[in-house]
Amino acid sequence: MILAVHTGTRGVLRGVDGGCGVGRDATFLAKAGTTYSVMVSGYDVPGGALSLSLDSVPAAANDDFAGAQPVPALPFSAQPDFSVASYEADEPESTCQYDGNIVPSVWYAYTNTGEAKSVTARTRGYGSAVSVYTGNSLPELKQVACKNDSYGQPTAFRAAAGTTYYVRVTGPAQSYEPITLSLEDAPALEPSISQSPSYPTVYDNVSFSADSWNEIDKPMTADWDFGDGATAPAGTAPVSHHYAADGTYTVTLHATSPDGRTATKTTSVTVTTHDVGIAKFTVPAAARAGESKPISVDVSNTRYAETATVVLSRNDGTWWRQVATLTLTVPARPTKTVRFPFAYTFTPDDAIDGKVTFRAELSLPYPVRDARPSDNEVIAIATTVKPSGTRIAAV
Repeated sequence: MILAVHTGTRGVLRGVDGGCGVGRDATFLAKAGTTYSVMVSGYDVPGGALSLSLDSVPAAANDDFAGAQPVPALPFSAQPDFSVASYEADEPESTCQYDGNIVPSVWYAYTNTGEAKSVTARTRGYGSAVSVYTGNSLPELKQVACKNDSYGQPTAFRAAAGTTYYVRVTGPAQSYEPITLSLEDAPALEPSISQSPSYPTVYDNVSFSADSWNEIDKPMTADWDFGDGATAPAGTAPVSHHYAADGTYTVTLHATSPDGRTATKTTSVTVTTHDVGIAKFTVPAAARAGESKPISVDVSNTRYAETATVVLSRNDGTWWRQVATLTLTVPARPTKTVRFPFAYTFTPDDAIDGKVTFRAELSLPYPVRDARPSDNEVIAIATTVKPSGTRIAAV
């Protein structure tokens, strides 16, 4: 059976909110002086006697602001019936209820009898929203928090001691699922610290940002102590810092949520600078096919003793082809270098090409990262190659 309530005249009938249902009854808000037409129909329903009755039902006890239902303690939960609720004149606007003051609403009143604390409010149910206000009458109300049903995500507000907060819940007059209001103490603020890069050197600017898994914590206001005597003032944007020396530093975050919850978080940042470089790459200026000539790569290192690898390659006109690789220990010394010796025997194909170009690549074993890789690769000036038996100038 289908019940449908309309206003208007034949040809221009308009449905009434809540006045349509598949079943034996429907509840709708009837305005004084308005004529309502009630249609009863069904699918494959046999004829017979029909009984239709209209009864008035009392409005929800907390339909009006003046009748706001007290919240005795937290946590608190309620499932209001919006089929017997309405909106009243002068209800305040809400930043998260986009239908204006045309949807039914009910009211609750929460007074914090203890110390100031943060409270969360949320609704679950399609088309619902919760708005929190302070003030003593409808014209005086000021919104302090608001959230529509967004996958059950809450909003948070700071409840001052002795202050009454009025909680308005709105929802459709006809809903196919219960609409639930929940008020709870807000969870503790649990910030996390993100750092980039993960393994900084003295050549890096280290970026820090504060984050949280909980949407009500955002945007967090954070002030920073970088552990080396430097600090950053409170703000919501990421910050960056440059460490002048290697070492392990304790970074401290003091975070504040929009509703006033605070927390302190620390993390250790280790700054380690590995920096080896190719100081000199020596290749022969000229050679002839069949000759074997020395090639050397001098490696500098001023910070930590390292195990370094040099790969020697030659270019075949299209690709770099590896010639040899050598791994040596490179002590940390301010001025001296370590020589990586190689030798290369020039081929008839080299003589046909007329020259050979060599490349030296320097690397450190994973996971060690060179702080300045720009000096870890050198391409030498090409070596001129003549056929065997051809007299060439001394190298």
